[in-house]
Amino acid sequence: MPSTEGRAPDPRPARTKAAIFAAARDLSAHDGEVTVNALAQRAGVSRAAFYSHFSGLDDLMGAMLGTMFDRQQERGGELAAQGRSIQEMVRVAAATMVAYVAHHQAFLRGALDWKFSHRTYLILVGTLSNLHVVALHRLRDQVPLSPPISQMARYFAGGSLDLLIQWLVDTEEDAREGRELAREPLLAAVLRMLPSWYTGLGPEDPIPEDLALEWLVADPEAGTS
Repeated sequence: MPSTEGRAPDPRPARTKAAIFAAARDLSAHDGEVTVNALAQRAGVSRAAFYSHFSGLDDLMGAMLGTMFDRQQERGGELAAQGRSIQEMVRVAAATMVAYVAHHQAFLRGALDWKFSHRTYLILVGTLSNLHVVALHRLRDQVPLSPPISQMARYFAGGSLDLLIQWLVDTEEDAREGRELAREPLLAAVLRMLPSWYTGLGPEDPIPEDLALEWLVADPEAGTS
């Protein structure tokens, strides 16, 4: 048997996975029901190829949102290296999340129709909670003594996800009619839900305009689709 030592890794699995992600991202409100068959056909891969990477639509959605959480962490590290405040990083993380959900809204709205499992939802809440825990610990004495940070982080995470889900529901008709979906009210809702000591925004403070630029940083393709 010929040795495989020194051979370059096979690029095909990575291309297949990228094609599936692109197919999910490029769905529109007119594409109908989100199914494995529909995604595989759009991606130009077989069902078997889909299932070689994902156990199902739940798994695909978790992987896609995982890239969003990874980008939040990456962007947070970039801002930390610039000496930016935790409050600025919290605002940017919210803008990143809104940008990602808005850009992938058709697939995520479809996910609501096929009712992803409660276990998947809990994993998403837990992952987002962990990001909040890191930010809250970095704030140290600026965080109120109660409730415990772990509970506070989970409350922030669950509330944010609920606002995102409701936005997907509320914008369904506009998306179907091809109208542009406004992200600014969603970002404002997410930030206003969080306490001012966490976001650095008072009740009357406007949402910083430069957060709109973070949408392109969060997803470079957002401005081209």
